[in-house]
Amino acid sequence: MSTSEKTISFRADAEKIDTLDSLAAAQHRPRSYLINEAITNYIELHAYQDVLVQKGLEEMRKGRVVSHAEVVKRLQKTGRASRSSSPPPSQPSSSKRSNP
Repeated sequence: MSTSEKTISFRADAEKIDTLDSLAAAQHRPRSYLINEAITNYIELHAYQDVLVQKGLEEMRKGRVVSHAEVVKRLQKTGRASRSSSPPPSQPSSSKRSNP
């Protein structure tokens, strides 16, 4: 084990471990390899999503937003709107909202 590695332990459903072991055997890889791949994929996916959320928040702060109704209208023009696309329920007035 290299000095940059750490050993961890965690609990998982027996069925998940059995499935993981089957996949590892089919790929001729150790279980730890697949677990490391899963962790890497999780980290990369969530880091990417976090970047997109931050970009979206930045755009929102700049006032670059599109209303739900406008999104539905644009989707309907392309034929990609679902039939159940309806505007979200009315928001309560700002004086009645609680700030977390």
